[in-house]
Amino acid sequence: MSFKMNPLLIKKLLRNGSLIVIILMSSFCEIDIPFDEPLSLYSGLEMTIRSKYDSYAVFKWEQYAELLGKLSQEKFIVLPLNEMRSTVDDSKVVVGLRHDVDLNPFKALEMAKIEKVYGIRSTYYFLSTAEYYGHINNSTMVRSTGIEDLIKEIHKTGAEIGIHNDLITIMIEYNLDPFLFNKEELAFYKSLKIKIHGTAAHGSPLAKKTIPNYQVFSDFAKSKSVQYQGKKYPLGSHSLKEYGYKYEAYSINYGIYFSDSGGKWNDPDGLTGIIKKLDSSKAGDRIQILVHPDWWGRASN
Repeated sequence: MSFKMNPLLIKKLLRNGSLIVIILMSSFCEIDIPFDEPLSLYSGLEMTIRSKYDSYAVFKWEQYAELLGKLSQEKFIVLPLNEMRSTVDDSKVVVGLRHDVDLNPFKALEMAKIEKVYGIRSTYYFLSTAEYYGHINNSTMVRSTGIEDLIKEIHKTGAEIGIHNDLITIMIEYNLDPFLFNKEELAFYKSLKIKIHGTAAHGSPLAKKTIPNYQVFSDFAKSKSVQYQGKKYPLGSHSLKEYGYKYEAYSINYGIYFSDSGGKWNDPDGLTGIIKKLDSSKAGDRIQILVHPDWWGRASN
């Protein structure tokens, strides 16, 4: 079920230990949405990550409510990317809503809860080389305590879970076989009873210095190897399918792309410009929207 309140605002975001309440207001009604009590298993991780990254937010939740309110209009159908790629509906604007979780998965949880209120589902891609996820010790991924509980909480909202591919970093910086590393990652998600369908390439520092992360797959590799600091690393040894994926986010069928990468929308008028373009979109258009949770939830004052 989607909400079509006009206007829709989030009045306040309250945190008092065991409860987060988001109040959505219109001229007709008010809705309180309780957030689950933070699990003790990841409370320490949450304190560490929030103290370091919450201040990165540049957008307010009210602005995200405005975007979701627009996408709740009858002309749009909004889907996780795995469903968007196989959905054809010439009577609707088909939107794939995507989130790359680079720094702050706790903002991702808040975002997923807000989307649930609107009846909107999206895809959250988790990054194995991120601080929140864990660290690699003696060629083994040691995941942060409670990260599995956090991922499951987001998945419970109806969101698709995907992997934010940073295999170039895994191969070069950690000197690990990317295929075997990825195989172990998929096994981890399977243990959580979460089916992984797709991946989205991360624009990591090493990828920016060398090649995009998706070129690790034979489907997209432009050469047989990549060179970094005098050493060659193999590319394209296995296909996207052999890695265990049905799709790569940048390669699915869409014609229009909106993104808030770096905390800035790819429109000179920012979110206002994005809203205007959504207004002018037509039935049959296919749009991918990338929203990074890291940049959202700035205090209203």
